Amino acid sequence: MANYGTTEAHCDDESRGLLSGQQANDTFYGRTFGHVSTHRKRYFALWLVVAFAAISSVLGLHYYHKQQNDGGNHDPEGEEKFFSNLLTGVARSDVCQSDRSYPIAIILSIFFGYVGVDRFYLGYVISALLKLATAGGFGIWYVIDIILIIIGGLPDHNGCSLVAP
Repeated sequence: MANYGTTEAHCDDESRGLLSGQQANDTFYGRTFGHVSTHRKRYFALWLVVAFAAISSVLGLHYYHKQQNDGGNHDPEGEEKFFSNLLTGVARSDVCQSDRSYPIAIILSIFFGYVGVDRFYLGYVISALLKLATAGGFGIWYVIDIILIIIGGLPDHNGCSLVAP
């Protein structure tokens, strides 16, 4: 008689979610969503680390090849010209000029780069298709292309620098 007036809760697999007020995550998508929502800060931090490593690698290779093409000579005046060209978007006169526009390439890269529109615009069809298939290289290729276009490291398909208006 100790349990007078109480009813035993019937707790089977079907009523577990109804009694506790929570849905059971027995599907693949339910478990995945639960896992990602629990660890979203870790995934974001991992994405930032990978993006930083990729950007560092791209910039390091860019400056390494630039130094190799200059013959290893250190020219402070050339660096000043490089950074002024970087800020103004004006290319050097000894490099061929493209018929593609620099500001349009930046705008396409920022707004539609995750589907490869910037690569299509510059004439890189194969890499544009790969970028389209991987959604901008899972976001990393997207960020790298924005940086490459801004610093002038991504010419058009003929190797000519983009034209600033």
